[in-house]
Amino acid sequence: MLGALRFFVLLWSLAVMVPIAHASIIGVVLPGSSLVFYQTLLKGIQRSAHDHHVDLLIRSPSDGQSLNTPNLQLRIIDYMVTQGVSGVLLAPEPLARDTRVSVPVPVILVDRYSADYDAISTVYTDNFGAGRKAALSLVPVLKKGAKVAMLRLAPNVSSTVARESGFLSVARKEGWDVVIDTYVGYRPRDAEVLIAEVMKSYPGRLDAVFAPAEPIAYGALRVIETAAIDQRPRLVLFDWRPEFLEGLKKGIVHAAILQDPYRMGYLALASMVEALQGRPPPRTLYVEVVTVTPQNMNDPAIRSLIATYAR
Repeated sequence: MLGALRFFVLLWSLAVMVPIAHASIIGVVLPGSSLVFYQTLLKGIQRSAHDHHVDLLIRSPSDGQSLNTPNLQLRIIDYMVTQGVSGVLLAPEPLARDTRVSVPVPVILVDRYSADYDAISTVYTDNFGAGRKAALSLVPVLKKGAKVAMLRLAPNVSSTVARESGFLSVARKEGWDVVIDTYVGYRPRDAEVLIAEVMKSYPGRLDAVFAPAEPIAYGALRVIETAAIDQRPRLVLFDWRPEFLEGLKKGIVHAAILQDPYRMGYLALASMVEALQGRPPPRTLYVEVVTVTPQNMNDPAIRSLIATYAR
């Protein structure tokens, strides 16, 4: 009887160990590392890897490097495959090619969708809906004909394009006048310079500014806080940096739309482990956003979410 029990325990142990061993190394490729959003996303991935007993191979381009080196992320993925990774978590940047990429190991997209890759799942924000939330935060305070600035990231980044489209869908319905609509790019300092130029060149008074990504939000905050108090437009921004808390306290930031990159990263890694154990994840897994305002920024749930950005 005891021998049979030991044999059963041995078989059970092997059944558990085989999938985990197969999923022992997961590749992680992000667009960069300096933005707080991606630092937090990576922390979520790392915590999930610890909890699921897998190792990570992390290789990401230097911030902005992919802009001048076509298909750099794809080269990194090719390298990872040669190193024997069992799957890849990818926050994709656009590829300079026409054909869809099929990677010989499972790929899960995180942060944004891309038609460039044959991925088994995408873990991200409903960005169109989040853009609508950003605009809806302004509905109680803006009248028809309000002058609004749309500060865009880039024309080929699906996440911010969807946020911009969601915001504009509300702006058109409310009859706001989008008087500034321009691309200011990925780099915070460069974006700040461009934002200062376009806002200075506008002859009238702006009522609101929409900044759909962290680097733009940081630049817009720095520009707006230098303006006279009675000339400051309401700033609605995405994501989080420590500076944004002070902006909320001072009333410069009207609302911050917070994604949950920590949870996004955690779920993406967990989904990959499940896939490698034979349990296919959902094709799409949305992670909710939260609208943070000066009125609710001290709520326990809000403070808890903000804290994940600084772990």
